[in-house]
Amino acid sequence: MHEKEILFPDTYSGDKPAETSKGKKASPAGKKPALRRRRKKAQREVEDYYAVLGVDAGAAAAVIKRGYIKKTRQYPPEIFPEQFEKIRAAYDTLKNDELRKEYDITRVYGETISDLLHEATSCTADSKRIKLLERAVAIDPQHIDARMELAYTYIRSGKELNFLAQFSELKQMVDPDQWPEIWENKVIMLMQMGRVNDAFDEVQRFKNANPKAICKCWHLYLSVYDAAGCPDLLINELEAQIQSIDTPVAADIDLYTAWIQLADATDEMKRCAKAQSAAQKLIKAHRDPEDVQIIVNVLVAGSRKSYEDENFGGASILINLALAADKKNQKLQQAASRIQLVAAIAREIDLAGADDRLFPPVMLDALRWITEEFRIMEDVEEVLCMSIPDGFIEELQEMDDTYAAGIIYLKKKYPTIYRYYQQRWQELFKEKTAGLNREARRSLRL
Repeated sequence: MHEKEILFPDTYSGDKPAETSKGKKASPAGKKPALRRRRKKAQREVEDYYAVLGVDAGAAAAVIKRGYIKKTRQYPPEIFPEQFEKIRAAYDTLKNDELRKEYDITRVYGETISDLLHEATSCTADSKRIKLLERAVAIDPQHIDARMELAYTYIRSGKELNFLAQFSELKQMVDPDQWPEIWENKVIMLMQMGRVNDAFDEVQRFKNANPKAICKCWHLYLSVYDAAGCPDLLINELEAQIQSIDTPVAADIDLYTAWIQLADATDEMKRCAKAQSAAQKLIKAHRDPEDVQIIVNVLVAGSRKSYEDENFGGASILINLALAADKKNQKLQQAASRIQLVAAIAREIDLAGADDRLFPPVMLDALRWITEEFRIMEDVEEVLCMSIPDGFIEELQEMDDTYAAGIIYLKKKYPTIYRYYQQRWQELFKEKTAGLNREARRSLRL
């Protein structure tokens, strides 16, 4: 079963609460909050870019640009190269909103939020981490990573209300489209703290308020339901949700896509077939070009995500449904063929990985070619390399007759891998048998 990547092992991400740890409100942006400076922390010396351009610290973008033009005329690069470089560096920083914000923080506080986050993650005591992260949030209340770092440290320390307060602030800060991704981190934190019941309740509340969230968050939903011991309940709820739709519209294809992905991830093959059949009916019922485009876009995105997760079976199902919606689309035809090929190669690699009769260097070369071309199975290649002692693989590579026999075995047992790289295998076979005598070559016929 696919698991969400662990985001918060020993490092955290977060911002600040509405108040500092002493209960004082954070100062307005641009003004230093009333936080005591840490001892033995040297302030970073920062060039005054505003002075370089001859403008005020609160100058608007247009004023900064005029200041830059004026200064470049005053100090042309061919006559004042060093001064011009300073002017250019100042303008490049101040014309960019994000860079200017980071510069302003460094200029006022002598350190960046990144400095504080790095220092916090190197601490062993949560109490010190909290102080550093609270300072980061006080300096930049809009810093999402700092708030999430702080939230995670709070829940690690048993500060439940502070943890919840951070996500309350984050929900008010971010756009509605950003909130589901932020919310996912909240659930992940609860799961990592072993708070499965709390995570399950959180998912239920979110699902009730956002019925279609499962389309993008089904991996997370499934991990929570599975941890709670009721993975079947999730598919039942999704099926009930789909069945409650009187007249499905094209946009509902995302629910059908999630249904297929869930059934495939839990090896519910009958349910997966049922979901495919239902999706095909929806596709046939919506032949308007705009509807077709909506359906294809959702299915292609789902197929791409499944491919990235190396779930090639699911990727193949979804791309074939997209092709059923737009049969003449050559790009979809090519994508479907490629995924079908990769799925076949992946199946053979799985079998070959447990085959003691396949010569290891042959398997390793096949994996190298596959990872280079398709960007998949890199972990399999890494595990195989680690399982072979240093220097031993070079010794095996020199066993020409055994390698040649390995290619013959690969051709018989794993034809897809052989056929796709047939020219390479033939060249390698010719190379490995070149030094053998006639009788040996006769016994090894590719």
